[in-house]
Amino acid sequence: MRRYIGHGRRAIEEHELRELLLGAPPRSRVLWLLAADCGLRRAEALGLEEEDVHGGRLRVRSGKGDVSRWTVATGRVLAEIESSGCLRRRRPGYCTVGAWFRRDRCRAGLPSDLSMHSLRHRFATRLLRSGVSLVDIQMLMGHRDLATTAVYLHADPRRFDTARRAMESDGFPQPLLFPDSSVMEGR
Repeated sequence: MRRYIGHGRRAIEEHELRELLLGAPPRSRVLWLLAADCGLRRAEALGLEEEDVHGGRLRVRSGKGDVSRWTVATGRVLAEIESSGCLRRRRPGYCTVGAWFRRDRCRAGLPSDLSMHSLRHRFATRLLRSGVSLVDIQMLMGHRDLATTAVYLHADPRRFDTARRAMESDGFPQPLLFPDSSVMEGR
């Protein structure tokens, strides 16, 4: 199910991410993983330094609005950073990374409505589906306003079923259905 967000953007689906990563060269694959698994923006991924990697955490120093933050780093991101050596070489430019994403997206046969920012949306969506609080997602994404984080929320039918089960499991009987309206009127 495609989850569209503001400006026609959407979170990348897991199978699409797999295809994108399979065909991507190591130098761009690490950037896609930093966005998809760590929630970094393009400029933040390009600004990452070796001293910003602390085990399972990343220090984002060049955040939007010059706000620093910490975020999570998955094992596959750490392995990709190490094997690619990307933090020890000259960085590509911001526009170059956009061209790399379009190239890798086309190679993978993915639709044009996906952007590098779709990877960041995937990060927020996965956190939400895993039960991480909206406030924690806000902190990991580097948002000042909770309303900005709310843009990343997508309607998921599985959440409706979870909500229904939660309401039904409170030990109270199901409400009675009254086919005769006179019962509702107190007659």
